[in-house]
Amino acid sequence: MKDKAKKDPILEATKIQARAVIPIVKALEKEIGKDRAHVIVGRAIAENYVAWREKRGFLADSHPRTEDEGGPAFPVAKEVVENSETAYGHNITGCAFADYFRSIGEPEIGALMTCGVDFAAEAHMRPGWEFTRTQTRMQGAPHCDFRWRLRKQGQ
Repeated sequence: MKDKAKKDPILEATKIQARAVIPIVKALEKEIGKDRAHVIVGRAIAENYVAWREKRGFLADSHPRTEDEGGPAFPVAKEVVENSETAYGHNITGCAFADYFRSIGEPEIGALMTCGVDFAAEAHMRPGWEFTRTQTRMQGAPHCDFRWRLRKQGQ
C-alpha cells in the first residue's frame, strides 16, 4: 500500500471550514448583497482568528520574524526580503490556501477565510508595528508582500 502524502493540518482544517462557510456566504450574498455579506463574514472570521491567536498565546509587539520561531506552521513558501530591528518583510511565493481556493473557483471567499485575517491579527498582536500588504496570491499576484515597520514613539 502506498503511503499518502502527509497532509497539512491547518490546510485540512481550512478545507473542512470552507465546506460550511462557502454555502453560508453564498446564501448571505443572495439575501443582503455580496459586499455586505463579505464585510460581515470577513469581520466574524477575523475576530475569531484573533481570539484563537489570543488563546494560543503570543508575545505582544514581538518582532515579526518571531512568527518563524513559534507561530503557526502555515502551508506557505516564504522569502525574507528585509530583516532589521525596525523593519521586516517577506514575500509568500507559494500558498496552499491560494492554490486550494483557486482550484475550487472560490478565491474571494478564500481571501475572507485566510488573507482577510492578517490586518486584524497584526493590529492586535503588534500594535507597535505598522503592517502593510498590497497584493496576495489569492488575488492572482505572483506573491503576497508582507511588510512591517516599527512605529516611532508616539505614533
